[in-house]
Amino acid sequence: MPPRLGPSGLPSHIRRTLCRPYSSGRGIREHDVIILRQRGDREPKIHLSPPLRPDTPIKLAYGASVNASDIIGKTFSDKVVDSVGRDVRFLEASLAQYIANSPRVATPIYPQDANLIVSFLDLNLPTPGEDPHFDAGPPVEIFEAGTGMGALTLYLARAIHGANPPVPPRLRDALCTAPYERNNLPRKVTTDDDDDHEAPGYDTSPHALDFAEQPELAALHAGHAASRRAILHTLDVNPTSSRMAHGLVRHFRRGMYLPDVDFHVRTIRSYLSSRLSRNGGRPFLAHAILDLPASQEHADVAVEALQPGGKLVVFYPSISQILEFVVWAKDADQPLALDRVVELQTSTSGGGGDAGGFRDGTGGRNWEVKVVNVRKAIRQGQTGAAARGLVCRPKVGTLVVGGGFVAVFSRLPRQAASAAGDGDGVAAAAAAEPALETAASSDEDASAPSEEDASARL
Repeated sequence: MPPRLGPSGLPSHIRRTLCRPYSSGRGIREHDVIILRQRGDREPKIHLSPPLRPDTPIKLAYGASVNASDIIGKTFSDKVVDSVGRDVRFLEASLAQYIANSPRVATPIYPQDANLIVSFLDLNLPTPGEDPHFDAGPPVEIFEAGTGMGALTLYLARAIHGANPPVPPRLRDALCTAPYERNNLPRKVTTDDDDDHEAPGYDTSPHALDFAEQPELAALHAGHAASRRAILHTLDVNPTSSRMAHGLVRHFRRGMYLPDVDFHVRTIRSYLSSRLSRNGGRPFLAHAILDLPASQEHADVAVEALQPGGKLVVFYPSISQILEFVVWAKDADQPLALDRVVELQTSTSGGGGDAGGFRDGTGGRNWEVKVVNVRKAIRQGQTGAAARGLVCRPKVGTLVVGGGFVAVFSRLPRQAASAAGDGDGVAAAAAAEPALETAASSDEDASAPSEEDASARL
C-alpha cells in the first residue's frame, strides 16, 4: 500500500517542520546582510542592510530607522516596526541583489554578465573525497586580473566553493569579526617599477586578518588554507579598490566564500613571474580572466602560466579592443585558439520608481505587472473585478546596465601551436580546432576559405 501523502505531497509521517522553506525558517544572525522591505505610501521601500551588529541603527526611508538588535534572532517570515510605525519585513539577499546594491569604487561586471563569464569556464569540480585522483593532485588555481569591485570574484568563488573542505564554525565566525593586520596594504597604486615582491605581506596577504591573540584560530585558518583543492587568485594594483572588494566578499553570507579567494595587490607581471620562477617555469593556472585596459600588454605572462587546455577570457567595453587583442595574439605567435567572441547584452536593473533605488541585478528587461484600484470605479460604488485594473508595461526610469564584449581562448601546447602551420598565431589554432577559427586566412586572401580548404584542414 503506498504511503499516505500530506498536503505538501510528502508522506504524512514527515513532520511539517522538516518541510519548512530554508529561507523562512533560518534565523537571522549577527553579521548577516539582508533586504529590508519597508511599507511605503504606494509601493514598498526596499533597502540592503549593512552587516547586522547589535545596538546599531539602520536608516530607512521616511526618516525612520530600525535597530539591528530587533532583527537579529528573527526569521525571514517575521517582521518588525520601524521608528515611525511602519512594518518592515525581511528577505534574504541573492548574490545578484547584494552586488547590485553594494557601495562601489569601480564599475562592476554586472551579475548577468558575471554568470555568463563563469559558464565559459565550465567548472565541474568534485567535492572533497569524491575523486581520489583529484584530491591527490595539486589544487585548481584560477587567476583574475582586475579585481575591481569584486563582483566577478564572488561568482567565481561560488563556482569553486564546493571543491573545498567546510570551514569550521569557529573560524567562520572569526572571519566576520577579526581586524585586519596592520602595514600589509600598499599605500599607493603598485607598478612594475616599485612592486617589491619580497616585501612581507605584499605577496599573498594584503588583507590578512589578525589572529595573533587567538593562536587556535590562526592554526585553524592556516590548516584550512593548506587543505584547499581550488583557489581563486584575484589581483588588482589599486589597494583601495582591493580592500573594498575584500570587504564585499567578506560580508556576503558571513564570509562564506572568503576562504576560497586569495587577494593580491601587485602587478600581473610581478606576481605571475615570481610564481613561475618558484614553480620551475611550469604552468600552474587552470584558467585566467583579464578585465583591464590593454590586456595584451600583460597577457604574455598569463599565457605562459596557463596550463594547456585552460581558458583565457578577456573582457573589453568595445569590439575594437577585442580585435586588437586578437591581432596581438597572432603577431606574437601565442599558443591560443580563439573559441568565441560574445557580445554581452544590456539589461535594466530596477532602481526607479518607488523602490528607493533598489536594483534587482538579475538581468533581462524589467516589466511592471500589478493590479491597481480604479479610482473612478470606486467613486461610482463598484467593487470586485469591476473596480480593478491591470498594469502590464516595461518599467521606465530604470538603470540600463551591462554590455561589452568577451573573447574566450583555449591554451594550446607549444608543440601543437608550432606544428600548426606557418606561424599564423591565433590562426594556427585553427589547425588544431578548425571549427573555432573560420575567419583566419592568409595575408594574400582575406576572403572566406573555400570548401576544399576547409576539408583539407578537417
